[in-house]
Amino acid sequence: MVSSTFLTLALVMGPLAQAEPVGFVMWDAPELEERNAALGTRIGPDDSARETLADYRTPTRSHRFRFIRRDGSGRPELHDNIDDVVYVQSGAGTLLVGGEMLGRTGDLGLAITGGTRYPVSAGDVLRIPAGTPHAYLVPDGGHVTYVLVRVPVFTGEVVTSPDGPAPQLDPPGFGMWTSSELEERNSGLSTRLRADDSARETLADYGVGGASHRFRFIRRDGSGNPELHDDIIDVVFIQSGAGTMLVGGEMIGRSNAPGSAINGGTRYPVAAGDVLHIPARTPHAYLVPDGGHITYVLVRVPAFKG
Repeated sequence: MVSSTFLTLALVMGPLAQAEPVGFVMWDAPELEERNAALGTRIGPDDSARETLADYRTPTRSHRFRFIRRDGSGRPELHDNIDDVVYVQSGAGTLLVGGEMLGRTGDLGLAITGGTRYPVSAGDVLRIPAGTPHAYLVPDGGHVTYVLVRVPVFTGEVVTSPDGPAPQLDPPGFGMWTSSELEERNSGLSTRLRADDSARETLADYGVGGASHRFRFIRRDGSGNPELHDDIIDVVFIQSGAGTMLVGGEMIGRSNAPGSAINGGTRYPVAAGDVLHIPARTPHAYLVPDGGHITYVLVRVPAFKG
């Protein structure tokens, strides 16, 4: 496990603490469960508790990682310049999304008229586009906790022929991949392994094809070639299996090319339920033991410049 305690303190204390850029951070499943239990003891008058996991401190509050627990339904939200990427860590509830938000003050409102309700539970991955009213509804006696990743809204021309079509859900632009759907996709990918012992599919492509704002689902039954992305942050939700992440060091050869290697770096064990942040320009490789496998949802986020 990578301890994120020092990083979190440094990032939330103030601008002077931002002398160092955000590096590789991992929140493994046991740590998130510990944080969930701690949040459960700090529930506020609005039936929720939250903490910031990491923050690039951008002017629009993008590139921000938060961990939120709700023991009751939350107020409606709407963000003009932020897409929300959500990984549900525990519990279950309902997401009300779309419609019209009433009584808006800032990012919050009093109610939503219309909209669509989707049941959500542990292991689900969501994408809530900017400008979309939404609210988390929690049944009496229940709870839901989730990792929230704030992504800057894509402002260019959306790719006309995406590698993977976005889900056709209401409202347009809303994306949802349930844990049961991901398990079905995992079974399908296991029958389509390539010569490099991997299989993959694009879940949705909301920006420039192959670049940022892209959601992919990847299965590896063997170790992958080292990768390095100049302008992309990788946000990773481990869906199943276990392996090792080699991160840092020096890239030898081209990114994602046979024969390339990483000189140095650090190895971190990863398993289902872990959440990873791999910053831009960071060599990394997924290592899988013989007879094992690992699957993960990969969300590509544009690197923050400035």
